[in-house]
Amino acid sequence: MNLIKNEPVLISGLVQAVLGVLLAFGVSLSDEQTGSIMAVTAVILAILARMFVTPTNKTNGTPAPNPDPPLTD
Repeated sequence: MNLIKNEPVLISGLVQAVLGVLLAFGVSLSDEQTGSIMAVTAVILAILARMFVTPTNKTNGTPAPNPDPPLTD
């Protein structure tokens, strides 16, 4: 579960790639079924990715202080 939290987009791409390879090299499904499976997995994995990468803390509207001083020559 920690890998999904840290790299949700990587997992999404990996699942879709593996699904595509399985469908190309063995599982006999129609083009419509293949497209439907890819669409459903894309939606589910996008929702999971959004849950893990969307910030949940609210700010008070003031920008954070800049820890690095500006470079001057």
